[in-house]
Amino acid sequence: MEKKYLCQTCHQYNFIIIEDSYCSETVDLIEDCQTCCNPNTISYTVENNKIEYFEVIKTY
Repeated sequence: MEKKYLCQTCHQYNFIIIEDSYCSETVDLIEDCQTCCNPNTISYTVENNKIEYFEVIKTY
C-alpha cells in the first residue's frame, strides 16, 4: 500500500510503499526526500492491513 508523508526538511509531500506483511512489528526506515534529498526516518506499524502507527522524523 502507498502512503503519503511530509518531508520534515522542505515540507514537500513524498510517497512510500508500506509493506503490510510485518504484522504488529514496528518498521523503521530512512528515506531520502525526492525533492531536497534530505533523509527522513519513518516508523510505522501495520495490523490487519491497516496502518496503526505512522511517524516521520527529521534525520540529521
